[in-house]
Amino acid sequence: MIVKNSRLPACWCLLFCLLLSPASSTAQDPSAVGPWFGIQLPPPLVPHASPVAINQRGPAPAVVPVGEESFTELEGRRLAYDLQHIVDFSRQSLLARELGGDQLWGRVSGFASGESVVRWAAEQLRSSGIEEVSLQRFAQAEDTALWLPEKWEVRLLGNSAFGAGSEDVVLQSSMALADSTIPGGTLSAPLVYVGKGSPAELMHIDVAGKIAIQQVTPQAHLVFERDSAVPNAQDLMARGALAVITLVDQPGNERVRDFSNCGGPCFNLGGQDSWFLRHVMDAAAERGSLQDLRLQISLQARRHSNLSATNAIAVIPGDGRDETIVLNAHADAWFDGAGDNADGLSVLLALGRHFAKAENHLRRNLVLVVSAGHHTTGLNGPRNAVSMNPELFDKALLIFNLEHVAQRNISPARFLFEDGYRQYTADAVEAPIVVGITNQSAFLQQLFTRGTEIYGTNFVSSSSTMASGEGGGYRSAGVPIVTTMQAPPLYHTSGEVLEVISIPGMERMARFMAFFVKQVDAADRAQID
Repeated sequence: MIVKNSRLPACWCLLFCLLLSPASSTAQDPSAVGPWFGIQLPPPLVPHASPVAINQRGPAPAVVPVGEESFTELEGRRLAYDLQHIVDFSRQSLLARELGGDQLWGRVSGFASGESVVRWAAEQLRSSGIEEVSLQRFAQAEDTALWLPEKWEVRLLGNSAFGAGSEDVVLQSSMALADSTIPGGTLSAPLVYVGKGSPAELMHIDVAGKIAIQQVTPQAHLVFERDSAVPNAQDLMARGALAVITLVDQPGNERVRDFSNCGGPCFNLGGQDSWFLRHVMDAAAERGSLQDLRLQISLQARRHSNLSATNAIAVIPGDGRDETIVLNAHADAWFDGAGDNADGLSVLLALGRHFAKAENHLRRNLVLVVSAGHHTTGLNGPRNAVSMNPELFDKALLIFNLEHVAQRNISPARFLFEDGYRQYTADAVEAPIVVGITNQSAFLQQLFTRGTEIYGTNFVSSSSTMASGEGGGYRSAGVPIVTTMQAPPLYHTSGEVLEVISIPGMERMARFMAFFVKQVDAADRAQID
């Protein structure tokens, strides 16, 4: 190369020297930036802690229409009292290590926690003045079993190639998923990142003999991600992956119990563990050491069969017609379960107190079901409620399922942590509530429209025939099923704690439900059908 003017500026000469000097290789030396390429380690998982930023700017107060001032049993503070008690049953489950260890807890049907919360709810209904309250025991279906992990670990193995002092990191938010098994209990293998795990990505990637890392970024309810995450994981196992780890981009560092049945050992990671592992993989790829990254995963699990559970059935006799209106809320939960379904159960108990008062009696009989078995394989509370109470369900007008009704809306914040991980914050409103009406009754649809106008409940504008797993158990009754269910990102996670529930939101829902039931009671069957 010919240079006409060899007198270059001093800064350019210095730059050329640095680029050509062997010492420049220290820019690629991970020891120069500390352990794990200088990437901030993820925080520990803290049970019962909120994964989102919540300050003193809370949700808007509930609207109390003229004439409802005396409905004190529907006030938020009264519902909050029940909410706390219901969540406490889950926390006691953790203290007792009821499910075999200290990594998974909840109000689980077939175990003492699930039984205790149903019996407590039945006592609350009795104390409200309802005379006809029964506890009905039923057995787990034959040839079924509940798979539960008792002890597990996902460990990123340390190596000096990732920086001096890079010791093993246990990713504490890991969650083992049904029906995972690991022969011998432990496996160790290199990682391979597959993105969303789509066919277009996998045509370029060999996953055989490796632990495949896929990524999911939920837009709302994790249910909506199952149709892609689970089949993709099954495909990865079919291609020879030894295990699948799903990085779930969610608030905080919580355990996420969803995306089961992937065909082999499968685990989820919470948001901040996912952020850490993804950045470590990127840094290792940039420095040519990705092939040295290894995970060690271990698992001890157990199958539970011959379980039994209890439904609580309360009947408030009507003043005229022999038909029944059925309200259901399931009592069981994973983790604290404040939103799935302690808020829905709290609303159901408030409605029991409201309609137990003589001045609020209906023409039709009101049946309240505190159902079990929503999360336990082979135990289905709704299906057993129908089969064990034909005199109630043969005369049912409709069945209403209350499920996840008052979680606060959660959004990514506009500020960042020092380590670059995005924080999430709770808004001043509740998460949107999906309304499912199986028979698409125009009369029922307009009640939800009126409810939004009167009480400010955050129902989505579009109509749906959705019936959740709980509502689906009532299909054998052959009557319209109405379901209200939020689709928030904290569903089935350890971050679904008391702080993320809107107390005014529970009151909004309780007041709307009292209005809805009274309107349905005054209607003719033809309007409902």
